[in-house]
Amino acid sequence: MRHSKNTIMSSLAGATDNPGPFLSWPGTSIGFSLYSARIVLLVTALLASAITSADCVKDSRGEVYCGAGRCIIDSEGTVWCSRHYDGDAQITLDGRVLCGKGQCARGGNGRVFCSSEVGGAVLIDSRGNVRCYGQCEPATADKCENTRADGADS
Repeated sequence: MRHSKNTIMSSLAGATDNPGPFLSWPGTSIGFSLYSARIVLLVTALLASAITSADCVKDSRGEVYCGAGRCIIDSEGTVWCSRHYDGDAQITLDGRVLCGKGQCARGGNGRVFCSSEVGGAVLIDSRGNVRCYGQCEPATADKCENTRADGADS
């Protein structure tokens, strides 16, 4: 089914058969509230900021490791942290840790992608695809660090 540019634009401008603050694709009844979409994005951003920031984690031997971003332990018990401030770390299906500049997420295909922007947010859409602020880039081990924290003498 082909739609003219005017049909699409008038639909997006609100001249649809659907009442209220809904946008929909012409010829469908699928729509979403702009208000609801804003709320979802706001909540996602708040959760992302709570999840990602400088972090320290203690390993099984009691050693403390810190990084500029989130830290997690891999399947072998090694602590890995994102080397980027507000960066993220994710564990893969096979137990490895991969990191990124921004928030990271595992898509429906099992691959981990991160925002290309430092501290950038990500979201998984209804199809299981990762959507990123800026661009999506694959998470890599090169963006991780394993730095033991320095202790202060009391």
